[in-house]
Amino acid sequence: MDRLKQLLVFLTGGGTLDDGWRVCGYSSRDEAVGAMNRVVGSLDRLFTDDASFSRFPADRNIARLVVYVDGASRGNPGPSAVAAVAFLESGELLTSSARRIGRATNNVAEYRAVLEGLQLAEKLRVRDVVMRLDSELVVRQLNGEYRIKNDSLRKLARAVVRETAHFEHCVFEHVSRVKNKEADRLANDALDKIISS
Repeated sequence: MDRLKQLLVFLTGGGTLDDGWRVCGYSSRDEAVGAMNRVVGSLDRLFTDDASFSRFPADRNIARLVVYVDGASRGNPGPSAVAAVAFLESGELLTSSARRIGRATNNVAEYRAVLEGLQLAEKLRVRDVVMRLDSELVVRQLNGEYRIKNDSLRKLARAVVRETAHFEHCVFEHVSRVKNKEADRLANDALDKIISS
């Protein structure tokens, strides 16, 4: 936070971002931009009134959220759905969401589930978020361990990176399918509604 304050003082004093990020101790221009984007996101959330989340009082001050996400696709590509389940660090279930996303591949559905989880966390106005999913490929791609060769997935990964700017910290962790059973169940329930309708 001290670096961010130094950067803001530097910029309000007439300095440029290209000159300021090094002076203020950031490792790259992108890191400095990300810090400023988080401030902008925080201000946006401060002035946004989202009635669907009014049951979570603003003074609850949720510092960290653990969000399990899953995407389901039947046919690859085929009818698809996503789900996100948010827990407090204590393990208390906070809220969840699930929805159909139309026709998609398994990997697209997994990325869309990550976006669903990040948007859920953003609405809850948390600072730190841990995203857990059972797609090792998506986790490794988002953590920069694997290259993303598919154009559609690359676009979705960029959208995920933009969403992460709303948080002070965001990490992606791989978990087994057994540990992700609630998100898996919700995604498949949403998918079953497509198949049966």
